[in-house]
Amino acid sequence: MTLVPTLAADAAAACPAEVTPDMLVARAAALRPHLRAEQAATEKRGQCSDETHEMIRAAGLYRTLQPRAYGGYEFSVETFYRVVMELSRGCPSTGWGFCLGASHVLQAAAFFGRETQDEIFEGGHFIAAARDVPGGTIRPVEGGYRVAGTWHYCSGSPFSTHFLAHAVVADADGSPNEAKDQLLVLLPRRDWTLLETWKGVHGLRGTGSHSIRIDDAFVPPHYVADLHLWDAEGSAATPGARLHGNPMYGSRALGFFHGEMAAIVTGIAEAVVDEYREAITGKKAHWPFPETDRDRHHEYQRVLGLGIARAMAARNATLGGARQFERLCRRQAAGGAAFSNWEDLALYSQMGQAAKLAAEGAEHMIRMSGSSNAAIEGKRMERYSRDLNVYRCHSEGAYIDIFAEKLGAAYLDEGGAL
Repeated sequence: MTLVPTLAADAAAACPAEVTPDMLVARAAALRPHLRAEQAATEKRGQCSDETHEMIRAAGLYRTLQPRAYGGYEFSVETFYRVVMELSRGCPSTGWGFCLGASHVLQAAAFFGRETQDEIFEGGHFIAAARDVPGGTIRPVEGGYRVAGTWHYCSGSPFSTHFLAHAVVADADGSPNEAKDQLLVLLPRRDWTLLETWKGVHGLRGTGSHSIRIDDAFVPPHYVADLHLWDAEGSAATPGARLHGNPMYGSRALGFFHGEMAAIVTGIAEAVVDEYREAITGKKAHWPFPETDRDRHHEYQRVLGLGIARAMAARNATLGGARQFERLCRRQAAGGAAFSNWEDLALYSQMGQAAKLAAEGAEHMIRMSGSSNAAIEGKRMERYSRDLNVYRCHSEGAYIDIFAEKLGAAYLDEGGAL
């Protein structure tokens, strides 16, 4: 299907056809020195700077997954994860904030129809914070719905043009609707207020994971979808799959989401490898290795080698998972078996194991880097340690074993081939 939506002139120019996935990833990698120099300031302000955001925007990184018909590159999920890894290697907070703002274009382009997409992608620039836990209500009114409430932990919200949220369905009088639980709603920036509540957190302090308040916004019906992101079935018949002819826009979301986390944590692990090498080069060890060059001692080399191997394994598992995600989407679009629940859980669990492996390798290097690196506030190792700990406490990091149990049960119930 050929689409000719109305786009601003700079939207088409921002994504020339000759740009390749490798070129886009290289643009992200080129930002590393700037991102590292900004780490402390990013933490202090609670989000990346306007300058950093503009550098990311100018590089076209927000458009990685965006449909080409609307000014995007429409590159693969694998390319998106590679971009996230590079940004996170420069600054974990910036990588996290970018990822959880830029990724939700995939769901917006999948589950909403052309009328909505013509509007939200006008001008080609789209970023959406999202929240899967309902923070308010949506109730029917004449001609549409009204939405109100406050949603917390909305990563990437400072620079978001839209907000994608779940809301509890209420009747016209405001009482809970027992027949229907939740709806997915998309709101433009003009309809919500950013509350700068991301303060006093242990790590990932610069992700901009603030709260969003909606006082009483009117939402037209074409901005509402009757589904839950994590339960949405893969289908070749989603509005986006039909509109763009790309199976990626008919996908499930659960495995994709933990792939985002794995990409971020892998980027952190690679940053720790960089920092650990610096920490042991030209430095003397003390007890129990008196006056030994750390970078020449087998124990420090062993820790470095394990860290490198685990980071590489995590990278390959995450990117391999992205390729599997894309294969499942293509199989479904070609008339084969649907992208099943157990396959989505398998991807989710695989991504969780990748992130766990990356974190374990990084944490080992952080401990062996010494207290002068890992225990002094403001040092990069100390910051990376806090950032990893917050991921571990995040539901995605904390629930890996719980979802493994769900995966085992789904596999027994549904069958399928490994």
